[in-house]
Amino acid sequence: MRRIMFVFVLAVVLFTTDAYARIYIPIDQPSDKKFPIAITEIEGGGYGKKVTEVIVNDMNISGYFEVLPKLLYSDVSDKEGMTLEKIRFAFWSAIGAQALVKGNIESQGGKFILTMRLFDTFSKEMLVGKQYRFDKQDYRRVAHRFSDEIMEALTGVRGVFNTQITFAAAGKKGSKEIFVMDMDGHNPFAITNNKSINISPDWSPDGSQIVFTSYEGKNPDLYIKTLGKEKMRRISTGKAANITPAWSPDGNNIAFSSSISGIANLYVIPPTGQKMKRVTTSGTIDISPAWSPNSHEMVFASERAGGLHLFKTNIYGDGPQRLTFVGYQNDMPAWSPMGDKLAFAGRDRGAFDIFIMNPDGSSIQRLTIGTGNNEHPSFSPDGRYLAFSSTRDGGQSIYIMRSDGSNQVKVSKGNGLLPSWGPRMDNK
Repeated sequence: MRRIMFVFVLAVVLFTTDAYARIYIPIDQPSDKKFPIAITEIEGGGYGKKVTEVIVNDMNISGYFEVLPKLLYSDVSDKEGMTLEKIRFAFWSAIGAQALVKGNIESQGGKFILTMRLFDTFSKEMLVGKQYRFDKQDYRRVAHRFSDEIMEALTGVRGVFNTQITFAAAGKKGSKEIFVMDMDGHNPFAITNNKSINISPDWSPDGSQIVFTSYEGKNPDLYIKTLGKEKMRRISTGKAANITPAWSPDGNNIAFSSSISGIANLYVIPPTGQKMKRVTTSGTIDISPAWSPNSHEMVFASERAGGLHLFKTNIYGDGPQRLTFVGYQNDMPAWSPMGDKLAFAGRDRGAFDIFIMNPDGSSIQRLTIGTGNNEHPSFSPDGRYLAFSSTRDGGQSIYIMRSDGSNQVKVSKGNGLLPSWGPRMDNK
């Protein structure tokens, strides 16, 4: 069952000064130029420490920040308050902190109240001030929420720390189940438990449902699971193999590969499971569709040029355009929500690696190398990150990295493959 959190904001004090409007960290800033930030331990005992740990981990995962070690300021942070008048900004600037996070937490009426503030140490201004009321089991969600505020204040784009990733993971006796976890790997839970093969999950645009392929009925068919509901609903029928589903950003269609005509080609079907429509009519295998942000085009893998290469077409299958010409197996494409990049898994040296390129196939860059098999990239909702699976530590696990290939971090607590990054769900 899905974990849903309702955060009640007691008071919101969001300062929109010139300092807040300033972009401190360009989104395309090189990964070797990290922004120094001090995150003092939040006052208020055990949950204060836990919230601090979550925010520090978020900043480290982001790849944009250098979190200054506590040893640099432990004697000072415990002796000053969290108001402009009491903070020793000269000290924080002297140790190199360009931003400062402070907060406190207190218990009230069986709930907790968290007050958080972000400061510019050089201009001596508060950039963000927020207060949240929440139940103790939701402390991680609240911490992620303020991490999103930090990202928005300093980069101009809201963070994705309160998003989730769905993926497949090996179960008992060769089974595979579909799981959902927070983007930092915490709070994983299964949405299937049929002891069958369940693979290739993909989110609905509103984050309420997940489509995937399941062998529960002995045939690989498409199923939809509404999060929080017990039953899953089959939307494809027949004896064909129906695989690699991808939900369109407008929510109207699910593209997938089906062998109903004798060889795998691309089809679309509405989420209601009504009549499917054929998109491609190739005499060779077409698989792994990925939608453009406007739902008008899709990129897919095909053997029509020999080997497996990426092609692009509209939703009618007209005039497919070849995008890749190197390597011998290019598969599992993902289209950035911003529309500016395509990521995919490619093979040219024996192992799969993650690549990124422009939507016309130009400017291909390798993002992983020499780290086992790296497959199935999936963009975050802001386009700044990629989730992917990797065998670099032995079995397959879920990792995330910046879309330039930097800051590759394992996030799944156990095995995992075929990740799909979900949409933003929280409101400010």
